[in-house]
Amino acid sequence: MKYILLITTLIFNLYATSLDDIYKQVNKDNSVNSLENVQRETSFLKDLTKAKKLLKESQKALVLEKKKTKKLRKDFESNKQKILKQNIELEKRSHNLKSLFTIAEGEARDFSSLLQTSMTTSQIKDRATFLQDLSNSHSIPSIEDIRKFWKLYLQEIIESGKITTYKTDLVNTNGIKSQTKITRVGLFSAFNADEYVRYDDTLGEFVQIMRQPSSKYNSYIKNYLDSTTQITPVLIDPTRGVLFHMLKEKATMLERIEQGGVIGYIILCLGFLSVLFSLYKYIKLSRTNSLMDKELKNLEKNPNNPLGRILLAFEKYKSKDINTIESKMDTAILKELPEIQSGLAMIKLVAAVAPLLGLLGTVTGMIETFQSITLFGTGDPKLMAGGISQALMTTVLGLVVAIPLLFIYNIVHAKSKKILEILTQQSSVLVAKQLEFLDEKTDELS
Repeated sequence: MKYILLITTLIFNLYATSLDDIYKQVNKDNSVNSLENVQRETSFLKDLTKAKKLLKESQKALVLEKKKTKKLRKDFESNKQKILKQNIELEKRSHNLKSLFTIAEGEARDFSSLLQTSMTTSQIKDRATFLQDLSNSHSIPSIEDIRKFWKLYLQEIIESGKITTYKTDLVNTNGIKSQTKITRVGLFSAFNADEYVRYDDTLGEFVQIMRQPSSKYNSYIKNYLDSTTQITPVLIDPTRGVLFHMLKEKATMLERIEQGGVIGYIILCLGFLSVLFSLYKYIKLSRTNSLMDKELKNLEKNPNNPLGRILLAFEKYKSKDINTIESKMDTAILKELPEIQSGLAMIKLVAAVAPLLGLLGTVTGMIETFQSITLFGTGDPKLMAGGISQALMTTVLGLVVAIPLLFIYNIVHAKSKKILEILTQQSSVLVAKQLEFLDEKTDELS
């Protein structure tokens, strides 16, 4: 119990000491806060005085600005009335010229579009900017602008009648640009030292043509460059390059043959082999005919030709009776017949089959065309072009092969027929002479 009382007394003393410290700290903090509040109040009073002063100055400035605004509004209304009067006066004075200026702006717009496709743009630069500014201007153009526009028009007209040679950029088919001397024939065509070129308005430069015209047209270039006379013909494109540009779309002979496909190649192979054989056959028959002509003149009985072999057969059997001689002579002619007429039927057959193969190609080409229509519709004609090209080209190739072969067949057949007629005629002559000889001999005996 004694110890408990002692501990309680000690705790009470410590707690009393802590409360004194807290009380002293609170009094100290109150005095500090009171000092800070006094300082803040003094600062606020100073700022309030400044704010009142600024307010008075702002009110004075506002009054002055209101006076200025009132004066400016009055001036604005006055100027507005003056501008309205001036516009009315301008409308009265420029009534006839306003339509002229409108036409000038429209013409400038059209002329700017024309110059974009003109070859002269590659030679005469910096015209598009002026024309674009003139066409897009919302104000009335000046007399100087109209005069300059007229001079540009006149310049283009003069240049359209000139043949001019100058250096400019040329883009080849690989996209490589180089400086080249170009000869421009008015607004219609242009060429360098070797070939014709085309002006591309999207690039604003000359470009090489994918496919040149035929050699007879290219010869105009050399003739013009080498000419020393004042008048020399040159080739022009009246469409200003469109026809030259379309040359790349024109198929060559090989490309047309490729369009015929496998059937087209079969027709050409048959035709080529038939022509070669026909040539060989014609040469062989001509040689035979020549040997027979010699035989007719000399009657040497040479076995290197059909007539000589017929004469040898006659000499062999002329001692026989007339019926035997006729039979043997007919047999000798029949032996010569296969060699003379060999291959002629094949030429005639190819001439008849070629159009049929062309018709077959036409049918297969149309089947391909209808398949394209079924798959892709008729929206794009290029999808059907392959089948139509095959259909038409095979027919053309068949006729191209058949028509010459018919003429060749008739020529070769006529040659062989002539040889057979000579053999038949000479055989009949020999038989007739032998019959006449036998009749004379019978008369002598009687």
